[in-house]
Amino acid sequence: MKSEFPPLRMVVGPGKLTPADPFTQERLDSFRNGTVMTLKPAADQTWKRRKYFAILALVVKNCDTKFRNVDQANNELKRLLGIVEEGRTVSGTQVIYPRSLNDLEEPEFEDFYEGAMLLLQRMTGVDPETLSKEAADPGKDQEPSTPTSSGVDEGSGAGNRPNLPSREPAPLPRSNAPSPLKAEAVAKIMHYATDENVAADVRLVGLIRLEEAWLDQLPDDEPFLRKCCEMAGGVINGSMKEAEARRYLNALAAGKTREKGNGSPDA
Repeated sequence: MKSEFPPLRMVVGPGKLTPADPFTQERLDSFRNGTVMTLKPAADQTWKRRKYFAILALVVKNCDTKFRNVDQANNELKRLLGIVEEGRTVSGTQVIYPRSLNDLEEPEFEDFYEGAMLLLQRMTGVDPETLSKEAADPGKDQEPSTPTSSGVDEGSGAGNRPNLPSREPAPLPRSNAPSPLKAEAVAKIMHYATDENVAADVRLVGLIRLEEAWLDQLPDDEPFLRKCCEMAGGVINGSMKEAEARRYLNALAAGKTREKGNGSPDA
């Protein structure tokens, strides 16, 4: 079994283990009947990590690409997105090794996942949403629970904020009004724009999905988000200084600078 693959998710029954989701079932079916496997309890990986490998399996199986298997596809995406380490052979020749995705913290993996989906779209011509829907279901993560004062466990829904905004409903801020959510959008868009671990051309393409993701949280502020991504693109291609872009966008988020209807700043 490949070390990069997420562990098999099994459900314990009377004297047996059964697959916990269709993706695990597909992986089990790839082994010959009678194969002896050594299993040990392991911490479950996040839903998005399992979904990533389910999408790669779908691409390798059904799309016209140069990838012969999931491992090759995974390593190529890591190379293109800078998830690599440098080293040297005994003779001194410099070589590049793909890092293990298991080494990535969740925010770093979130960035990698978004970039990988954009690259797969360019390679296959298939929208990432379509790939996600057609890939084998990896099952959902179990919601963490916390004891209540009555001693009964209830799903808390709490947890660390994701790297991109949640798609859960949020209060809608008035357009161009000071908003902490706008300031957060500026910070995260600029953090993405200046991430040198991701190739510049990939970051430029990724700004499109980043704007779409933030529109879920700021649906009344499309001109503001367009301006954020426009200036972030300038930072990426070198036509604008990072400090200048941050200063202007932070003022815009605080309501100190107004935009015209076309997303351009007032003079």
